[in-house]
Amino acid sequence: MTKKIITSVSLPEAEALLWRGKRKEIMEFAGRFLRIKMRNKVRREVTRTYNRCPDVKFVITTTRFTGAEYDTLHFIATALRVSVSSLVYGLIKLWQKPARRAIRRFFCNNYSTESFKWDPEAGFLEESLTFWWIENPNDPPPWEKIPLPA
Repeated sequence: MTKKIITSVSLPEAEALLWRGKRKEIMEFAGRFLRIKMRNKVRREVTRTYNRCPDVKFVITTTRFTGAEYDTLHFIATALRVSVSSLVYGLIKLWQKPARRAIRRFFCNNYSTESFKWDPEAGFLEESLTFWWIENPNDPPPWEKIPLPA
């Protein structure tokens, strides 16, 4: 079993209930959502943005992520200078759209990091996140789609 990282996110009450009940199903949309977020430019020289709305009551929700999910969310959050909570909230909002759930295209991703130098003198890290599309297992293999000569 994959070790889970226990952390917390801040969500509006209604979405927190949804997250608790459907976390695994919602996280299946993370690849699509993160690819959408990566259309935005990397943000620098700005402060981090958080989930804030004066008219909505937010609650702290304990949640579990796999190490890969946690690292991937933090990679995007750091690059865009947003909180992981705001990414999770955006992911929930995407999942709530019936039209999005009807399309079963899923992407797989791989987060990796390489530490070239990490000591009191300097820090050089390389992080990468790559995506690839998961073929529908019910589709015939690509070689069966090629028409044969008559």
